[in-house]
Amino acid sequence: MTTLARVAQLWVFPVKSMAGAAVDSADVGPAGLAGDRSWAVVDGTGQPVTAAAEPRLREVMPRIEHRDLRLDVPGAPPGLEVESAAEALSDWLGRPLHLAFRDDGGFVDVAPLHMVSTASTADAQHAEECDTCDVAAPRANLVLDLEPGTGSERDWVGRSLRAGTATLSVVRLPKHCLGVYAEVRDGGLVTVGDPILV
Repeated sequence: MTTLARVAQLWVFPVKSMAGAAVDSADVGPAGLAGDRSWAVVDGTGQPVTAAAEPRLREVMPRIEHRDLRLDVPGAPPGLEVESAAEALSDWLGRPLHLAFRDDGGFVDVAPLHMVSTASTADAQHAEECDTCDVAAPRANLVLDLEPGTGSERDWVGRSLRAGTATLSVVRLPKHCLGVYAEVRDGGLVTVGDPILV
């Protein structure tokens, strides 16, 4: 097998559109990294509220403590439990909001994994195409260091890759962001430093 890249960073985003947490390793299943986007802020109709519509969500810091979600909401005491956090979010953002949980796929829009290389975040042409995310922090689950001479991760669409003990299928390019989206063919464990093999 050929090494295309190595995992430089792993990111889990416990709540859709909120800040993420860097981890050293993560279990990977059909829904992506364990705990990724399992929660979302929803409005009175049950529809998720995203950072595209409400950018202030990215200021909220979520964390998992003993398997329970805690949120640091600006202007409120840190470490709020779910119900208290929903009240604080409602007050802060000026409308009734709730927190919803899914354990069977999470709140993903396109595919369970988003992978971006450090080369892409430094590429001016790609940066011009990226109009809905922060190029310096594109909210990818896997940030990769490409091996010299292996091209771009954007050439991987249609390929099957090995990441740690997981097997991934690269399925498409994002419309308005960097990197590639992937689905999980076989679950496993991915750790920072693992090679991406083809």
